[in-house]
Amino acid sequence: MRFSLSLPTLRRPELADPYQETFELARIAEEAGFDTATIGHHHFMPGNQSDPLTFMAAVAVRTTTLRVGTGIFLLPVHHPVRVAEQVATIDQLSGGRISLGVGSGWWPLEYEVMGSTFADRGARMEEALEILRRVWTREQTAFDGRFWRFPELTVHPRPVQDPHPPLWVAGVVDAAVRRAARLGDAWLCGPVQSLSRAKRCLEVYRAETTRLGRRDDWILRRFTWIGTDRRKVMDEILPRYMEGLLVHWRESAEDPEEKALFARLDAGESIPPEAIAADRLLFGTPEDVIGQIERYRRETGCDHVHAAFGAGMPAREDEYSTLGAFEEQAEMIRLFGREVIPAFRD
Repeated sequence: MRFSLSLPTLRRPELADPYQETFELARIAEEAGFDTATIGHHHFMPGNQSDPLTFMAAVAVRTTTLRVGTGIFLLPVHHPVRVAEQVATIDQLSGGRISLGVGSGWWPLEYEVMGSTFADRGARMEEALEILRRVWTREQTAFDGRFWRFPELTVHPRPVQDPHPPLWVAGVVDAAVRRAARLGDAWLCGPVQSLSRAKRCLEVYRAETTRLGRRDDWILRRFTWIGTDRRKVMDEILPRYMEGLLVHWRESAEDPEEKALFARLDAGESIPPEAIAADRLLFGTPEDVIGQIERYRRETGCDHVHAAFGAGMPAREDEYSTLGAFEEQAEMIRLFGREVIPAFRD
């Protein structure tokens, strides 16, 4: 079983290397046995990376075996030929260690400022994915589409990975899940969706990959908090973490099940944090987390879990949108690597 994680953006502007804590977490993750480290992408939002590809290039040259990636990159907002060049450059720098995780996002402002249209995000995503594959696998190739057109050209440098860096495609509505099956190398599931919703999406995904004769690779993303003291996690951390997650989820909720959850909360229903987290998060002691992953694997067959430690909190003006400072993040990564990952080494 493979395990990946999200890197938080820990910025210390007073230091000569302001992102040194995030880079150190990547090195710790490599030592702990994680397969891939990813970073998110949002413009105009404190605590988020506006240029994740540049950032992950820096991570790549500071590590040796850890794969790097995005989770997720807002592909429809940007010109795909430029993205192809950037990703191919990181593939060269890393010796073939990058995966590009893409999604459409939820904020119209990002599209408006970049000269795009939010209503066209699905169609733009499809065209951009087609262009990436085309320019990575062909030389002297042209394209004439609805959103992008270019004459015959060859992107340089060429990617190291054959046939190209893996494309991980996110989405939870049926059309997006089918798009991942058609145009991606893997589907990114979650991290907000409940297990029941993930299973319904998985049915759509597998039906489409079967129809197309393609592999049904996918990655299960979960927000995560792990510690040795169960009482502290449940009584002190989880309520605070869930409160922040719900604020952020409310901003981006697009799934009927999540909207129904907020309707219950808005109607005054008291739902314990643990009940909301039960099939959405990985949380508790290593033994708890192992049991939760075993449940996910038993019910979905997942073989790649992506943990986002303390991630998903609302953006704040101090540019820190992850729960847990460097020391807590480092300890969780080490604990997960020491206690959880070995339990799934078949």
